[in-house]
Amino acid sequence: MGGVDVVKSLYDAYAKRDIKGALDHCADDVVFRWVAEPGAPYVRAGTGKEEFLARLMSLDNDFEYRSFRPVYFIHSGDRIAAQVEIHLTRRTNGQELVMRTADFWTVRDGKVVEMVEYYDTALAASVL
Repeated sequence: MGGVDVVKSLYDAYAKRDIKGALDHCADDVVFRWVAEPGAPYVRAGTGKEEFLARLMSLDNDFEYRSFRPVYFIHSGDRIAAQVEIHLTRRTNGQELVMRTADFWTVRDGKVVEMVEYYDTALAASVL
C-alpha cells in the first residue's frame, strides 16, 4: 500500500469514529504535532500511539464529529499533504463549526511515522 493509500485508510477509519482502527495505520513511535500559536486550544506535540490516542479521545470528548472529509491530497512518494473539512459540534454548548485543517504526513514501510496539522486557532478558541 502506498503512502497516500495508508493516509486515506486512516482517514476512512477516523471518519467512522474508529479511532483505534485509524491508529493501526501508525507506527508505534509515531510523532504528531498540532501546530498553532502558543496557548491555543489543542496545541500539542507527542510521540507514540498511546499518547496520540489519548489526544484524539480528548477531542472526541469535547466535540461531536458530524462529518469528517478529506477534500484533496497532494503527495510525493511517502510524503502526503491533505486538506480536511470537519463539521463539529461542541458538546458542552451545542455550538457548531466547520474546521478546515492542513495535514502533513510521512509514511515509511506502510505506517505513518509523522503527522503535522495546522488549524484555525481563533475558530477553535471561539467555541471553547
